[in-house]
Amino acid sequence: MKRAIVTGANGFVGSALCRELTGQGIAVTAVVREHANIDSVKDLDNISIIECDLSDFKNLAGYIGEPGADVFYHLAWIGSAGDKRGNSDIQINNIKYTCDTVKACAELQCKRYVFASSIMEYEIAALMNTENVPEINTLYSSAKIAADYMARTIAGDLKVDYIRAVISNIYGPGESSPRLVNTSIRKLLAGEHCSFSEGRQMYDFIYITDAAKAFVKLGEMGISNRTYYIGSTEPKQLREFLMEIRDVVSPQADIGLGEIPFLGVSLDYGEFDVHSVQKDTGFTPEVAFKDGVRMTAEWIRGNGNG
Repeated sequence: MKRAIVTGANGFVGSALCRELTGQGIAVTAVVREHANIDSVKDLDNISIIECDLSDFKNLAGYIGEPGADVFYHLAWIGSAGDKRGNSDIQINNIKYTCDTVKACAELQCKRYVFASSIMEYEIAALMNTENVPEINTLYSSAKIAADYMARTIAGDLKVDYIRAVISNIYGPGESSPRLVNTSIRKLLAGEHCSFSEGRQMYDFIYITDAAKAFVKLGEMGISNRTYYIGSTEPKQLREFLMEIRDVVSPQADIGLGEIPFLGVSLDYGEFDVHSVQKDTGFTPEVAFKDGVRMTAEWIRGNGNG
């Protein structure tokens, strides 16, 4: 790979991907929203930054201009965390914007497209097989499913290789979202009590630099129309991960396992091929969970928390 396009390039995962790509000598066209904070990518070598709001992705090829990139990574998504997950208008628009990027990929004569999918798609699919009422924030998960189906179909019609990367849970330095690892570490560092479910459900995590390396490998070697799982090769009960976080960050803390009822569905990780990336690209995660938690906590401490 000599050149890649990355949407959502200034986000937590997008900026890590840009750092990994440019660190390997790959030129990157980084697509960000107008007036976005680009501190995480602006000083990287061999990067060009394009401002284009998602609502104008239908004209993205014109913004970029130069054709011939090797891989198009689509990570941009409005409302991937927080209350916007449950905004139907925002999530429906995300589906359209994803379809627009596939068309832009073809217009730019880029033959490979990598879609950042989510394990939450499997959670909502499992929930829909029960009689439980889905929470409104699961609209994000449903939109991801729709975007995947439609983008893959359009890519096939346009003769673009389509690779789906299902993200388990990515964590690490630079994250500001309310996701579990980031929030738990911040609370423990601040001496706050943490409440959780019993944590019997299966879970998995992958450190941010490992995730970025996996994305690069998939762009280079992933097989078209194949789904790849981006996580560790050893999913386990959530409570085991939570205890590791406690032991690394604040060993004396009493974490409240079982204080919150678990109302979701527990995924059977047997439905994922957790070794799929390794088998097709040779990539294996390098950072153990406890080491990743330690480095994340050190970063948070150095940035004013704890």
